[in-house]
Amino acid sequence: MQTDSEPMPECPKQLQPANRDIVDTLRTAGVAPQRMLELDQGRALAQWQNRQGEVRYERPRHHALSIYIDKGEQARRVLNGKVVSQGFPGAVCLFPAGSRSSWQISGQFEFFHLYFNDLDVARCAEQTWDADPDKRQLSELYHAEDPVLAQAGKLLALSDWQAPGQTMAMDHLAQWLLLQVVSRHSGVRQTLPEVTGQLSLRYRRMLQERIHAHLDQSLTLADMASWVNLSPYHFARLFRATFGCAPYQYVQEQRLIRARDLLRNSRDKITAIALCCGFNDSSQFSRAFKSRFGVSPSGYRSHSGSDQ
Repeated sequence: MQTDSEPMPECPKQLQPANRDIVDTLRTAGVAPQRMLELDQGRALAQWQNRQGEVRYERPRHHALSIYIDKGEQARRVLNGKVVSQGFPGAVCLFPAGSRSSWQISGQFEFFHLYFNDLDVARCAEQTWDADPDKRQLSELYHAEDPVLAQAGKLLALSDWQAPGQTMAMDHLAQWLLLQVVSRHSGVRQTLPEVTGQLSLRYRRMLQERIHAHLDQSLTLADMASWVNLSPYHFARLFRATFGCAPYQYVQEQRLIRARDLLRNSRDKITAIALCCGFNDSSQFSRAFKSRFGVSPSGYRSHSGSDQ
């Protein structure tokens, strides 16, 4: 599936921390996130560890998906003073905006949260299914079994969120999690559309040119999908079918190839090359470069005969 209509203009986005009621509630209860990652359009991932206490989510203004990754039997939902559900490894909870829930914690467990909002749900419904977003009301979900989302929790636990290029990979995963939530845990359940074929030659060349022109900038799945007027879901699948890898993998490879060329052919400092190729700092760049080419940037430059 593809379209050859004119691509939409790209819109640069700034990743800025948003105010999140559930994060504030947990911090007020004395729980600090072990790690947190701000993503595109206000979404965020957070990993938490709680040991004891009581927590009450009181009508948050955003949505949250929770996936337990370690233990959880001592996390209990309470309603009118009675325990109504109990956690377990892999348990899934969904807190729609405006929901209310109370929790008693009497033992250590770890869990992930994905934070998103109504606009994310609306975009997902419109772009993926061309559906009316007003009918996509999320369902409250407490300690449910969902093997697909539970497996995603394990993947999140194993991922190094600070690794080079990982922010883009995590944004890709967050888009996938959002799709799963909207398709299977909203008022209108719907299977994901089948995607076949490849991107046209015109789009293939245009993407290569635009990605190369934006390697020094933050690129997201939604950004690139908008260039060819596709939903992130359709774009990710057509891109993989066309290029043989995920978009974030392709971007990382192009950044490293550009860096290698600059190290060989320019006298720019390594830090400047790292920034020019979209890496946040020289340390992150060195790790990625050595992992890909088996030698550090400085070692490669020395071998190629260029000066720092």
